[in-house]
Amino acid sequence: MEQTKKLFSKKPSSYWRNSIEMPSYPALDKNLDTDVLVIGAGIAGITTAYELTKRGRSVVLIEGRELISGTTGYTTSKLTAQHDIIYQGLIERYGEQVAKNYFQANLQAINYVKDTAAEHGIDCEFEEQEAYIYTELDEGVETIEKEVDAYRKLQIDGYLTDSIPLGFPIKAAAVMRQQAQFHPVKYLVGLLKEIELRGGSIYEQTLAVSFDTESRPVVHTENGYTITANNVVSATHFPLQIENEYFSSNMNPKNSYGIAIKSKKPYADGMYISLENPKRSIRSLKKGEDHFVLVGGEAHVTGDGSSVLDRYERIYKFADEQFGVEELYEHWSSHDLLTTDQLPFVGKVSDDAPGIYTATGFGKWGLSNGVAAAVLLADLIDEKENPFADLYKIDREMEEADSTSFGEDSVAEISNETVIKPDDLPNGKGAILEKDGQTMAYYREENGKLHEMSASCTHNGCPVAWNDADHTWDCSCHGSRFTAVGEVAEGPALRALDRE
Repeated sequence: MEQTKKLFSKKPSSYWRNSIEMPSYPALDKNLDTDVLVIGAGIAGITTAYELTKRGRSVVLIEGRELISGTTGYTTSKLTAQHDIIYQGLIERYGEQVAKNYFQANLQAINYVKDTAAEHGIDCEFEEQEAYIYTELDEGVETIEKEVDAYRKLQIDGYLTDSIPLGFPIKAAAVMRQQAQFHPVKYLVGLLKEIELRGGSIYEQTLAVSFDTESRPVVHTENGYTITANNVVSATHFPLQIENEYFSSNMNPKNSYGIAIKSKKPYADGMYISLENPKRSIRSLKKGEDHFVLVGGEAHVTGDGSSVLDRYERIYKFADEQFGVEELYEHWSSHDLLTTDQLPFVGKVSDDAPGIYTATGFGKWGLSNGVAAAVLLADLIDEKENPFADLYKIDREMEEADSTSFGEDSVAEISNETVIKPDDLPNGKGAILEKDGQTMAYYREENGKLHEMSASCTHNGCPVAWNDADHTWDCSCHGSRFTAVGEVAEGPALRALDRE
């Protein structure tokens, strides 16, 4: 596997972003006044901006880095209401009506994407598929059966089976009909064009760093300009500048991984996810006459220090065993926030911040939940009734979900380099080392230049850990990520790692 390790040592890149010519938008260069400001250009933010411009609102959409460069651009791209094992647990914790509402919200989101793509002629490779949760263990059968029983109670179109089209042996699977897969970046690039046609303004490389709420919200950007708005939607992982213990204590950051392969075997229909840990997520990629498959999984707590290279290799091994890897096409990682009760947070942030809304905590199922969130946010801003407002509300009483996975999410050795002093650190590597009683993060560039930084995240002071595949410093508390040289790669941190 040494050759494979070398491939995974290369910088990760997204199949979705690389298979389309990405549009470019300017950075903000003036102060603005608008009706609605949307912060964050993933599926939730872009769909919110699109929906509000469609309703005649004046909208500004900003992104701190490049458009669709966060989780939406690095996804498995399943557009489904089958969110692993969830419905039996929702029934037990919240009752059948809440579980039914959750299904309906996500089913409507699938149809929203389908109808919107058709309306505007967006070729986003939308394709209906059956979705499968499968178990290979005897002890997983009862869990699968209970989930299918929940489908029956909620009138979800699905069934129980003991085989899957992929051909490898399983014990049981829960199947949900009329789900979908698509190309999210092609779809969202189409929405960006529609936003512009309706008078919306779009800016990238425009990082929002703070806001004032004395009268109307005023958002301050890193490049020194302000945007004044009647309403602000923070479609980012953590709401902008809201130090709210409710969010911190009820959301956990996780990373997961995907690889795109050219397979030796033809791919049958369907989208798949395993019940067991480590998770395996599978779907086809349409690419000419060749057979391309997306295989993902290996979710873990962000910044746990485990070897990400080893995780990529385990996914590759699984893909090779099941499909035969003719070519490793691309590989990437994704970062998500999971709420403790498996339901996202969407709505007004707090009564102390009037006009400030957020959508977060999508828990690896942000494509459908993000669309549902966007329509809900637009309705809240329009002061319209929405049947899912209570489902996603931020100040709800939380009933913590139980784990429904089997097997162990094996963690390889810590990815920190085995060195005791900075001089021993190889080129292209990072390590956490002690210096004068302080914990420091060290990175040596390929040209030999050594960088010394604090190992404390600038968001809340939690320790960071080295990610040996993405070459980032990751924080396990709230999911902030920093480049190898300490610059912010992903929030909620807004400031680079401190230097001596």
